[in-house]
Amino acid sequence: MDPTDDPVIASYDICLTDSEISRYVLQYLDRPTGSAYDDRHGQKPTSFRLKPKTGLVEVDVPINTRVNYDVSKGLRYGDALKKSKSAREGGAFGMAGGFSSGGAGGGGASAKVKMEDAADAKSETASLMRVQTLGGRIKSPEDGDPVYMLAAFRGDKLHLSPVSAVVQLHPQLHHLDALDEMPTKGKGKARKEGEEDRPGESEARAIDVKIKAAEDGEAAQVAGNLDLLKKMQDEKWKDYEWVDAETEESWQLYENYMMHQDVDSLPQLQSAIDSESYLDTMSAPRIDPARPEMTGWAMKQNRMKQREEQQSAEGTTEG
Repeated sequence: MDPTDDPVIASYDICLTDSEISRYVLQYLDRPTGSAYDDRHGQKPTSFRLKPKTGLVEVDVPINTRVNYDVSKGLRYGDALKKSKSAREGGAFGMAGGFSSGGAGGGGASAKVKMEDAADAKSETASLMRVQTLGGRIKSPEDGDPVYMLAAFRGDKLHLSPVSAVVQLHPQLHHLDALDEMPTKGKGKARKEGEEDRPGESEARAIDVKIKAAEDGEAAQVAGNLDLLKKMQDEKWKDYEWVDAETEESWQLYENYMMHQDVDSLPQLQSAIDSESYLDTMSAPRIDPARPEMTGWAMKQNRMKQREEQQSAEGTTEG
């Protein structure tokens, strides 16, 4: 093959950055390409929450209430979130709250509706649902999982940064849970004349969980899931500030955490195997059509022997 048909255009030195820094790639499965959640598109996330031990992630993004928005339902859901006991206590719904309406945690559903001052709270728009929550879970790495890297170029250097996890985010239906938490109209004692309406309080109910499994392994798995849900409910949320991608602060973070600052001090990576052994390791077993019994290591040894005999014969001919 003529090497000029496939010339080397550029070559780069590869540098590995600090692997102790947590880097997460968020995937929005229902979001079209080119419509990022950022300030330029008018949907910069307002809140980012994380439960490090159980791996839960939630992101609040603004809703455009002027386009394709049902105001009546927005008021209904927003009012449910505002009156929700879980929301007022900083709890969460769904899996993030252990599937309990009284889940504990910081910054959960309460972040969906921000209470304004007393004057605005009386207006019609005070309880309008203005943000949507996207949620997902960080999957713990296992042996055999692919290792993803983030690549960044600086001059003739290619900086690779290991990704801690890829998190797929889906819309969360916390507003429906909050609506379900509210008591049904006409239920309970009648209010006294002149008594103001009070937000509905969630009723504490004991849940009887019965585990019936054909095998002990299945019962242990169910018990483990219940234990995980309890840990999800008990763990507190950690709130983080969302920095927009186009800000100066974001570019500074990019330079600090995506580029190695002192490439001259990096040790050189030494390969433990040669090129041929590497190909044998990553490839399927090679089979010699002329001798099918010669596979893998035996084929390699036979090929080395043939090469030595060929070199010996060429040396004799020249002599």
